[in-house]
Amino acid sequence: MPYSRLSPEFRKFIDGKQAKFRSAGEYLDRNDPTARRPVVRIHPIVRVHPATGWKSLFVNRIRTGKIVGLDKPESDVILDYLFDVYEKNIDIQVRFNWTPGTSALWDNRITIHNATWDYEGGEERHGTRVASLAEAPHFDDKAPTRREALGLEDK
Repeated sequence: MPYSRLSPEFRKFIDGKQAKFRSAGEYLDRNDPTARRPVVRIHPIVRVHPATGWKSLFVNRIRTGKIVGLDKPESDVILDYLFDVYEKNIDIQVRFNWTPGTSALWDNRITIHNATWDYEGGEERHGTRVASLAEAPHFDDKAPTRREALGLEDK
């Protein structure tokens, strides 16, 4: 949904652009067995969801680095704006109230998770992240947005 919030001209500008993404975990460095480092990969900032076939914004303030081909200041301005699309539009956010025995499930390919530190001194929480390592995010210029696919917007 955040991708559909962008103007058609801005979508054209970011479509096909790639950025450096840093892994959530750290892994052994093949060149230095005593060191652990995050894995950095190049992924599109607009991806096509493998189940829906829709274009979606694929950025995350914690994991997304510089846009490939842009100077760092240019990249920072664009990425900060894209992060704000997720973070400042409360109508696309879900607030989940954890209680003992509850579970939450979301699709990390199109969702940003941000834990709110509002449980200090309360029940202990535990989370388990499950993610596919086999899927590589890709971009297809011919893919529709969600709104286009649902007939809510002209392509």
